[in-house]
Amino acid sequence: MSNVIEKLPAGENIAEVIADELYDKNKPYHSKELTKQFQRTAEKKVFDKLSIKLSTSGIEDKTIENYYNQIKNNRYVAKKGMYLVCRDLFDAKINLQTTEYNRLLEKLGYSQTSVYKQEAIGSDFRLFKMFNQGRLPESWTTQYALTQFDDEEFKRVIDDKNITHQSTLAEIKKVAKVSSPTSEKLELLGIGSVKVNKDEVNVAEVNKFEKSLKKFMNDYKFVTIEFANDFKNKIKDFVEKRDSKDRTSNEIAA
Repeated sequence: MSNVIEKLPAGENIAEVIADELYDKNKPYHSKELTKQFQRTAEKKVFDKLSIKLSTSGIEDKTIENYYNQIKNNRYVAKKGMYLVCRDLFDAKINLQTTEYNRLLEKLGYSQTSVYKQEAIGSDFRLFKMFNQGRLPESWTTQYALTQFDDEEFKRVIDDKNITHQSTLAEIKKVAKVSSPTSEKLELLGIGSVKVNKDEVNVAEVNKFEKSLKKFMNDYKFVTIEFANDFKNKIKDFVEKRDSKDRTSNEIAA
């Protein structure tokens, strides 16, 4: 395959040309090499929405149905794998000290600003149920959008058996009857983020802080502050775990 593609005809796509070159180059050897590296199985491929196991075997019975089911299975398992990454990121954020969590992000190649949406997905325990039912949306952006639903909207989604892992965000919003304050989409400019000191935060101060923020938003109508779903209960759980760990450490030291 050439490294440089010169003078493409009008309307030609570079990626398509490269793909065609690779197809012509590798077609004579592909089946032999695949069989050498991955055992082929003759068993019929069936898509299982509850599966969390990749199917690595090659396909012996080369039918559209078998290819469809294996590709669909592996694609959905990969999507669920990314959801579990989000779950574990948030779990780590809850249970590690801030410095430890930041070190974890560094080891994983993440920056704090790049994981906000992943943390939001992982923090929403309501998605656990969809995951275990095999109904977790494939789309990462749809998963994030669900974290913004209130409990009543989310319950409508869970209760509607027509909602599957392949449902679009538009279909889910229609079922949820998501209310929109205006017909026009608000254009929001992110100018910062709010974080709390994990060593000092307590429930009473958080409640006080929430009231102050709401008053602030009433005074400055151009500011929108989105609270994390069920954030007060999450902070309460974190504080209880942190204080329990501290008490245990003190008892051991004593």
